[in-house]
Formats: sequence, C-alpha cells, structure tokens
Amino acid sequence: MKKHLLFLSICGLFAASSCTNTNNTNDANSQQQTTEVTPPTIKDTELYYNLDSGLVFKVAEPIIYEVVVKNHKADDDWEEERLDKTYIRPLANAIFQAVYKGRLKAYDYFSEAEMSIDEVKDLEKKFNRDNIGNIMFEENWYFDETLLKFYKKINALTFGYELYDPDTKEFQGFKAAFKVNLQ
Repeated sequence: MKKHLLFLSICGLFAASSCTNTNNTNDANSQQQTTEVTPPTIKDTELYYNLDSGLVFKVAEPIIYEVVVKNHKADDDWEEERLDKTYIRPLANAIFQAVYKGRLKAYDYFSEAEMSIDEVKDLEKKFNRDNIGNIMFEENWYFDETLLKFYKKINALTFGYELYDPDTKEFQGFKAAFKVNLQ
C-alpha cells in the first residue's frame, strides 16, 4: 500500500512539474519561467462603474418595464396574494407632493412636455390616486461580480391609472398619468 501511495505521489509531482511553461534559450544560465494565463477583460471605461458598493458592471441602461401594483381582477387569488404587501398610496402621495411643491417636475407621458402643477391637479381630479394600478419604471441595472449583488437605479417612473368601461365596468387597461425623472 505504501509503495502505491509513493508511486502516485511521484506521478503527481511529475505531472505538476511538466505543466509549467519553460523558456529555453541557448544561454546556460537560463531559468525556468512560469507564465500566468489571464482571461481577457472588458475595459473599465466601457462597462464598469464605481457605485457605493464598489466596482460593478452595467447590465442595462436603461431598461423600461411596467409592474402591475393593484389587483383589478376580483377572482384572481394569485394576483391578490402577489400584491398583498404592496403599498402604492404612500409612494403616490410622496410623488404628488414633490410635484406640487416643485421638487419634481411632471412630464406628459406621450409628448414629454413639462406639465404645470395645475395640469397635474386637473389630472388628479379625473383620476384618483387610489386608481393607480401600475407603474412603469425606467432603470439602469448593475451587477457586482465580487459580492454577487444586483443594483437597480430608478431614473424615472410613470403612474398608470386603471381604466374601466363605463357601461360594463370591465377593466380595459391602464392610462399613463405623468412621468417624473428621479435623477
């Protein structure tokens, strides 16, 4: 048994020593050199950014998507469970207050024209904050490969009001209220 272990150890050492690169020259004093192989890297200036957490790379700039935040289907138990702990009213209050106080500017979703505070107030008379059923986010996404953490920076959001058919009361979709830039 000891002979087998000794034989395996010698074979392992031989295999390990044969894996190193050597640089042979005609010089009698040449020494064995080991070459490190490093994978190609993406230039820092192209995709890497220094956020508070450290160096991260960009995944999306921007990505735009909608999130349903209110169940408009009375018989959809999964939607009800999924949205059970979603509290949009405080967010809507904060955004509307920031617009009314001039801390945020509201923009028409379709024309991208800046809306006056009076225009936002008129919109709110038509659509109650409780009828906000979705939010469209415009975000940048980053990933920290070292910490294995994902970061999202929300650049803008647009509230969407639920629309119902006036005769049948059936849900028809969402209407964009206004967009705010959060940068």
